[in-house]
Amino acid sequence: MTGMQQLRGLHRIAQTASSARVLNLHEIASANTTNPEHAAAPLFSCQRLNSAILLKHALRAQDRPYVCTHRATATKIVFPISKSDLRLGGYNLFIEQPNLEAAFREAMGANTPIESINKDEELLREIARLPSLDPYLLRDVARGLGRKVADCYFNISPRDIRAVRSFLHRDMRALVERANDGEGFDTDLTAERLSRLMLEDASNPALAPLRQALRFGVEDFEHALKGWKGVLYYKWCYARLLQGFPAVATRMASMRLNRPLHEDKVYLYGLVRRILQRLDENFGSVKVHIIGYETAFQALIDHNDPIPFQTFLRTAGRSFAEIGRAIGEISHACDFWNYRQGHGQDAEARIDVDIANELIGELAHSLGLSYDQPSALKRRD
Repeated sequence: MTGMQQLRGLHRIAQTASSARVLNLHEIASANTTNPEHAAAPLFSCQRLNSAILLKHALRAQDRPYVCTHRATATKIVFPISKSDLRLGGYNLFIEQPNLEAAFREAMGANTPIESINKDEELLREIARLPSLDPYLLRDVARGLGRKVADCYFNISPRDIRAVRSFLHRDMRALVERANDGEGFDTDLTAERLSRLMLEDASNPALAPLRQALRFGVEDFEHALKGWKGVLYYKWCYARLLQGFPAVATRMASMRLNRPLHEDKVYLYGLVRRILQRLDENFGSVKVHIIGYETAFQALIDHNDPIPFQTFLRTAGRSFAEIGRAIGEISHACDFWNYRQGHGQDAEARIDVDIANELIGELAHSLGLSYDQPSALKRRD
């Protein structure tokens, strides 16, 4: 790819995409024009990049010649043509394209300092290695490179906020009922108001009674709310994936090969088992953290003991990188299989061995699994 290609339908991507798939820096810039922290502690050094849109893109056959990756997805940078109207589309490049350095310098402009370009290119390559654009994984990567970045760059998307709010509302309702001894006609209304403030305006004085009930100082409370929001975000991700994963796992395990040799079966079905085992371990890892949250919260509700929940929230952020990578791998595997094989896969359909080898091998590689090909497949190559 010698230049940038135009992308249309950008406004639909920006409006409907999840936090895991899209980092909408254009929207973040528009929403934070009066926020001094946004300009003082930007995610990227290059100003133009801080108004771009990053997205995890499922690679198609026509994309393959332009990227240097064996993964099913690549990370695309989109530069909107217009700041005020995304319907005009934008121009994009892949972080994984072979001439990224030259293309990126061209995109940033001749007047951009080379130090800023090199610094941002380093961060972009780290972002490309992530399984998703989960805001908590992005924060971890930025910190790992020693960058102090404003919190507004790591917010959950409005689409995901709406989904997370339903989880938070249940917890808030339980807290309100506990505080009022199960009485009061405005329980749902109060819970809804607390949920909205927690997710959108954590510094609002109206949350003071909640802060005092949990025995937090003002600064500690705002930090704890970020951890609480993160746990609920992952809890929602976990529930959503748990609902869709069994169907994907069944289709993978019941894959029917077209005229396979014995070694074909051993290799491919063995690799499928390893993939499913890896994904099951990821589910288990996330479940441990969710159980920890629910146990600590229940102690608050049942025994009016805020200490376990307070302790959990203080340390929640330390596990976000682990949880985010686990969730990212599961989500990627499901999206990959559904995209390549389709949701309504015919149970009687058979897959040619060479296609199955490419499909399963690519998925295993993206999850960091290695497995030697049998001699029969090597001879085919």
